[in-house]
Amino acid sequence: MSNRQPNAFHRAFPAREFFRGSARSVVFWSFINGLLLAFLLILFFLILDLLDHRGQISVQGVERVQQLQEILTSPEPEAPAEATEPSEEPAEPKADTDEVAAAEEKPAPEPEPKAAPATEKSAATPDRLVLSDTGILPSVWWTHSKYHLGIMKGVYQRVPLLQQNQSALFTLILVALVVASIRVLIRWRCRLRSLKVSHHISTTLRNMIHRQALRLGPGDLSGKETDQAFHLFIQDVGTVQNGVFHWVYGLTRHTVTLAILLLIAVSIDWRLTLQCIIPLAAAWYFLMQHRKDYDLQHARTLVTIDTELSLLAENLRSTRLVRGYGMENPEHEQFQKHLAKYTENLEKLKRVEGWGHRIARGLAVFCSCLVVFLVGYKVLVNPDSLPLSAAVLVVGIFGFFYLPVNGLHELFRVREESTVAASSIYRYLNLIPEVGQAVGAKFLEPMSTALQFENVTYSLTPSSPPILKGFDLKIPAGTTTALVSLEKLAPRAVSFLVPRFIEPRSGRVLIDGEDTAWVTLESLRAEAIFVSGNDPCLTGTVKDNIRCGDERYSLQEVIAASKESHAHQFIQGLPQGYETVLGQHGEDLTTGECFRLGLARALLRKPALMIIEEPEGPLDEDTKTLLEDAYSRIFQNRTVLVIPSRITTLRRVDQVVVIHEGKVEAVDCQSNLLKKSALYRHWEYTRFNQFRHSQDTPIEQR
Repeated sequence: MSNRQPNAFHRAFPAREFFRGSARSVVFWSFINGLLLAFLLILFFLILDLLDHRGQISVQGVERVQQLQEILTSPEPEAPAEATEPSEEPAEPKADTDEVAAAEEKPAPEPEPKAAPATEKSAATPDRLVLSDTGILPSVWWTHSKYHLGIMKGVYQRVPLLQQNQSALFTLILVALVVASIRVLIRWRCRLRSLKVSHHISTTLRNMIHRQALRLGPGDLSGKETDQAFHLFIQDVGTVQNGVFHWVYGLTRHTVTLAILLLIAVSIDWRLTLQCIIPLAAAWYFLMQHRKDYDLQHARTLVTIDTELSLLAENLRSTRLVRGYGMENPEHEQFQKHLAKYTENLEKLKRVEGWGHRIARGLAVFCSCLVVFLVGYKVLVNPDSLPLSAAVLVVGIFGFFYLPVNGLHELFRVREESTVAASSIYRYLNLIPEVGQAVGAKFLEPMSTALQFENVTYSLTPSSPPILKGFDLKIPAGTTTALVSLEKLAPRAVSFLVPRFIEPRSGRVLIDGEDTAWVTLESLRAEAIFVSGNDPCLTGTVKDNIRCGDERYSLQEVIAASKESHAHQFIQGLPQGYETVLGQHGEDLTTGECFRLGLARALLRKPALMIIEEPEGPLDEDTKTLLEDAYSRIFQNRTVLVIPSRITTLRRVDQVVVIHEGKVEAVDCQSNLLKKSALYRHWEYTRFNQFRHSQDTPIEQR
């Protein structure tokens, strides 16, 4: 079955979220950033053109000279209504520039003619005009001639700093730095907004996982579901968060950047852009296909190398046989054969990697040369339609294409990983808890008669082998019972059935004749409390750990319960007593201290039925002594089920239930079972014999 659900990422972050809240802000500012990129490229073109022409421009033809003079003429402010007489003389071009032009055309200088009236202007206009030190005038003239737009003309006329070379260069560089700084600030803002969106998504998913874990976790016999929830909570949610961040931050940014670059290239020369785009797109497609083949071949070669290396390592384990039977020569030949194959595969891997890098670099060089050739040929054939500065800008744009295109490619790869992680999360969230409260459930009174299991069958999944099969047991109220079995999960399954952490596949669990499936979960779990010595402490103060956030219990009641479980003494020794913080960032307790704290937590509620799972870890002698005294109080006037880890607990209880193959094998006190039940004797020996720890300890560590 596939690990990927096609709509999993869309379910975590629907497309409509792009138009809400912080994501909408990212889209807006990414668009603004794209416009600033276009403005930055225009400034780059103006700087290049200024350095190329150095403010020199030469125009031939009366009509073109008139157009240039119109650009040179500064816009006059609107005259008052009373002023009806025109000015005596129109503005003249720079005298030194006209004298240079006249000196180039005639051998001897002639006096400059006075400007003619407006009606005779066309007759006095020269047919050639050469100007120098005009700032960005060549760029303005080229854009005005090509696009017939008055924007550049208006800017040039209204900004005197752009009308001389040095001031224009300084102004353009300064404005470019300001625009670049604004773009950096906008990208930083977009990044923060994207982080906010991804954090909101991750918080939502973690809340959902937490709620689902509260529903599914209590019935986790083996601990696998808890481990799965932990992995989902930490790893998979982190992957989805990273995917959402890159999706929000990168999709609009890369798309707008690509569109801006393409729009500017098309506006400069759409035919040239098309001629360059087609081979570049083909090269990119070929490179992507080659990368897939390369990754596949690379993975196969690595598998072969690992196989050969394993065969070489296996020879090290058979040295006794080789030396014992005199097989040195055949073994050496075999070793050399595998070593040669290993070396050959290593060389093959190097060749694969080398060809992959060569093809990628070759394609990059070919595409670069092709773009430069096409642009250079256009400049040589028709320099008026594509000046050198515009050509350099076009080449730079096509080189810059790689960033947004590769960014989009990586973006979809990250989304694919996030989709797999989101699929795992939603599969877990779609699980239906087995335990639910029935409609019309009744309130359960404290247990007074008996706890009974009627023909109970239970398995982890409907298709897995049963842990309990036809399990029948009746436990009188006020007695203490230990549950033991060679199958580790069987006693725990019996214990989990009582507070309905799990649901039987068939059969019933009765308390005083009432089926627990038809009583409220709140009343059932208030009267049947499970205490495990393997559970960690809650994050919070000692008082909050015992009260579990229930403000109805006073500090005096908390102290009384702690004294009954012999937890009060070690609590008083903590830095702040009952106000000491426990958990990841607080004090650490030993296994025995955590267990006694759990007993106090249960005793505070005074349940009629307690289920105790003793800790599996070793306990010090003082803790064992204190537990013995605590048990003498806990076991009085209360029904207790115990999953024991100490032999003294087995000797203390009224009866021991031996479970085998899902059924009750024997029920009696510990001393009688030692005499009558071979199965119990075997179980007790494997758990409590004095040599059990040394069996698993290597000799060198003893």
